[in-house]
Amino acid sequence: MDKLLKVVIFSGGRGASNIIRAFHEYARIDLLILVNAYDDGLSTGRLRAFIPGMLGPSDVRKNVINLTRTHDPGAAALRTILEHRFPDLTSREQALVCLNALVNRERDLPYPPLAAPYQSIKVQQINWISDYLRWFLDYEQIQRQQGVLFDYGDTSIGNLLFSGCFLACDRDFNRTTRVFQDRCEIFGRVLNITDGSNQVLVGFKENGTFLHNEAAIVGTHADNAKIEDLFLLADYLTPGERTRFDALPVAGRREFLAQRHIVPNPNPEAVQALEQADLIIYGPGTQHSSLYPSYMVAGIPEAVEGNEKAEKVFIGNITADHDIPAATVQELIERFFHYMSARGTRIPNRTRLITRVFVQESESEQIERSSTAYLPMNINDLHIDPKRVTIGDWEESAGRHSGDQIIAELLTLFKQLHEFTLQPHRFLVSIVVPAFNEVRTIRRVLQELIHLDFSALGVGKEIIVVDGGSRDGTLNEALQERFVRCFQLKGDHFGRGAALRLGASKAKGNIIVFFPADGEYVAADILKIVRPIVENQFQVVFGSRAIKCLNVDPVIKKIYGDRIFMYLVSKYGGLVLSFLSLLLFNRYLSDPLSSLKAFDAKLLHSLQLVSNGMDLDLEIIARVHQSNTYILELPIDYSPRTLAEGKKSTVSGGLQTLYRFIVCKLFPLKISS
Repeated sequence: MDKLLKVVIFSGGRGASNIIRAFHEYARIDLLILVNAYDDGLSTGRLRAFIPGMLGPSDVRKNVINLTRTHDPGAAALRTILEHRFPDLTSREQALVCLNALVNRERDLPYPPLAAPYQSIKVQQINWISDYLRWFLDYEQIQRQQGVLFDYGDTSIGNLLFSGCFLACDRDFNRTTRVFQDRCEIFGRVLNITDGSNQVLVGFKENGTFLHNEAAIVGTHADNAKIEDLFLLADYLTPGERTRFDALPVAGRREFLAQRHIVPNPNPEAVQALEQADLIIYGPGTQHSSLYPSYMVAGIPEAVEGNEKAEKVFIGNITADHDIPAATVQELIERFFHYMSARGTRIPNRTRLITRVFVQESESEQIERSSTAYLPMNINDLHIDPKRVTIGDWEESAGRHSGDQIIAELLTLFKQLHEFTLQPHRFLVSIVVPAFNEVRTIRRVLQELIHLDFSALGVGKEIIVVDGGSRDGTLNEALQERFVRCFQLKGDHFGRGAALRLGASKAKGNIIVFFPADGEYVAADILKIVRPIVENQFQVVFGSRAIKCLNVDPVIKKIYGDRIFMYLVSKYGGLVLSFLSLLLFNRYLSDPLSSLKAFDAKLLHSLQLVSNGMDLDLEIIARVHQSNTYILELPIDYSPRTLAEGKKSTVSGGLQTLYRFIVCKLFPLKISS
């Protein structure tokens, strides 16, 4: 039986959601999400007050939703129901129209937002939804009779279901978490990191300000003063305690809270999971509510330190949050160690707590339409071996990590350090478009690429334009397309090859496609040449213009007209390169200068390409041959331009390609496996 990779993620609500969802595609992963349940904001806080002794269900619910099956329509329907919130100011009578219909298992739900998804969930899910809502509504009715009313506004159905399950499970929070996720049929597990005892989270700022609950900790901080410490109390301060607290000096206030601080006992399952994990991930998110409290639990730091075989990866936030204004990456890591050392009362073994750090690059060559304020970092202040710090562009959307990219990097790292392999999961196609003075065609080409649908292949796409110093407004035209990342060549290195190499270095996908900006190629052909790589059949695929062409003469004459010399060079130059490939590398290619190529990104990066001009095409062929990798050629459509329309092929470019081919043969490059 194949070994499972045991992965444990410290998570909150949504900070690590993209990373967690990315694990869906890997069958040999045993995934566990650790959360704390101190959330008390808005409707969650109202539920905790309404059912004394219950911790906050929101982070459990959010992670259960993250772990539902992505490709299952029934799971999608259940997610919709669990996530649905009653609008603000929803009256009890309005909410009961929906809730009573769910309790009574009415097939035609008289509540339009959930009518369609309710038809798609399983019968057993209809049954447990009914049972747990009945538990909640029976409790709510008893409380109402005693004069305690519940406000349904902005309350999620999922939290009501969890609350009903909590009541049905004899108010055992950890048992409730286990039963609730079992009903939802998720692919991993979620654990509350503590033993389930009910504490409340409060904070203390460096200026002496008291943050009286979790909601205040995660809210906007107008004074920009940093949170100095966190405390877990048996209950919120009473008015009398608050009066005594406010009368104390700053140092006295901190001591007041420290004396009341409770170190929660751990969930034994969490300790065991950390001791046995192969990979431990400290996820990004709201640090002071979602993550730091989890590190304050008794026995958790020791369990992590004691596991010497595991890789332990800290993934830094991309941007600042309300609870970390003006923070730096090094400050986040130092605060991590503070809470992993029982709030500074023990000396942690840093190298056994973190083995790798992933941080967002703060400087980019990308030409931005709007700037994003990334968390700054000085690598010399991290007090971590720089070789263990991986700096990259992990951003998928504003402030959100690309989960697929993070997981691909993590698994590559793990494979390098341990004898463990997983089938590559293709998640993103990066289309690199080199452009130089293509103002007439660039927008049309980009719009065709934007509308290209990769959903049938199960992958996403990104489009990267690299401008080679155009003087006709090409770059400005490209910047008009909001779904395109734009870069521009600078310095001494210009040319098509330099543009392609820069674009490849900025690509986030694990498939990279080269596609020209001149309008001669058909965007839809990208789907054809990408499929063999997505299906892990080939690592390199070229689109060949020659395979479908029965007679090349009319095509070449259209391009060069009466220029006989250029006609002859074009017609026979390509044949020379094809036969030279056969002669030098024992591989024949029908169209070595095709501008439509697709690569496994890891392989492409391993080629260590150096060419700046058209000779990059021949360098790629030579290096791919030397890596013992097969190049698949597939037929594509092609509509060439004339010289008058902007065709840029030159005799000198052709001679340059010949030279590069011979140099690569004389000086072979050892390709790392």
